[in-house]
Amino acid sequence: MQELPPGDLFNLQRVGEGGFGQVFRGWSQSLGMEVALKVCEKEGRTIEEIEKEREMMHRANFTYVLRLLAVCDTPNGIQSGYGLVMEFMPHGSLHTLFQQVPDVPWALRFRILHQVALGMNYLHHILVPPIIHRDLKPANVLLSKVLDVQLTDFGLSKNLISTKSVSLDCMAGTLAYMPPEAFDVNYLPTKYFDVYSFGILTWSVLSGQQPYPNAPSALIMHQIPQGNRPDIHEVIKWKSVKMVPKAIDIMTKCWDSRADNRPSFRDCLPVTQSMFNEYTGEVDTAVQEVLTCLQGTGTQSSSSVDIRDRAIPLETSDFSGILGRIRDSVDTPPPAVKNFKVPEDAVEFLRKNLANIVKSKPELSSILRTLLSEKIINEEELDVIMITGTVENQIRETLRHVMNKGKRSSIRFLELLSQHHRSLLESF
Repeated sequence: MQELPPGDLFNLQRVGEGGFGQVFRGWSQSLGMEVALKVCEKEGRTIEEIEKEREMMHRANFTYVLRLLAVCDTPNGIQSGYGLVMEFMPHGSLHTLFQQVPDVPWALRFRILHQVALGMNYLHHILVPPIIHRDLKPANVLLSKVLDVQLTDFGLSKNLISTKSVSLDCMAGTLAYMPPEAFDVNYLPTKYFDVYSFGILTWSVLSGQQPYPNAPSALIMHQIPQGNRPDIHEVIKWKSVKMVPKAIDIMTKCWDSRADNRPSFRDCLPVTQSMFNEYTGEVDTAVQEVLTCLQGTGTQSSSSVDIRDRAIPLETSDFSGILGRIRDSVDTPPPAVKNFKVPEDAVEFLRKNLANIVKSKPELSSILRTLLSEKIINEEELDVIMITGTVENQIRETLRHVMNKGKRSSIRFLELLSQHHRSLLESF
């Protein structure tokens, strides 16, 4: 993590806006990559409040939670605030995925549900103190280059030990994903708020639809406490699809009217894992199918190189006093390996050959040790890789981590693969 210097961000283009502020897409010279800049309003907020928000995002550093890469001043011409810099997600969100690809393969749907559960389990049960997201919905489930989940937008998140009554700002969350108890003016948020949201999100993933699409806000606020839920027939019609009945069961438990009847995310994980395991062999094909569809519809974002080449630097404001430096986690340039010609697009090469690499089952222990020693992966990510079960799953998880980290990490992985398994690369 680092503080970006003035003038570091190029060609910022607004791509979204919410109650927290605006989101821009651009290019960072220091990081050497395409980034998303979230501009958080500072008006009416103390330096302590701003730094607490930044610290919370920095703590939430997990495979399926969008990483905070850096902080910065906001460039001139943009609303006054402080900037949080994250990796740009080229495939948008779960919400936009179903708009662009109506028939998302079931293997990918169940992987998404499991990865959301993994991310939320981390926020609730691994972090100390835990974090309540309070705005878990498809629009806040971003998708990486290989369609892995990245949970984002902690604009409503609260540190559990510091939570106060939030009857008014709680309403800023999407109503359809809010539990019935949240409409009580004296409500104090708990972890079960997010569990309820996960139940509604599960319905959305299974049905491919948004809940209560035509209902006015006032009606939703009235009906949810009365026990109204999204139309269950929209998911029951898929009950012949494997694992859908199991998903419906966990969905209805999560959206139970009584918070204390809902499972925790720790309880949900074995269920989502078992559902995902049934589709493990189909995931790579499903991902490739969806990526091809996204490219065919022209919805994939333009390349990072294009943004960089046509960039014009912007001046920055004088807000740097608020921002402290924290540990720099940017990949270092990989050393060259003699006689190995790296593909021009290492990430794309790995993506296209992912299924073949997994099928070949190369021994990765030496490669993983090197990736760890060079800080391309960390201890936490190594743990995630090792607990995924089969050799194929470990290889698949390793490749996802490497590709998500970008070009330099992908190049280094290919160099190491060439050292230890040259014949495998030559077969492609």
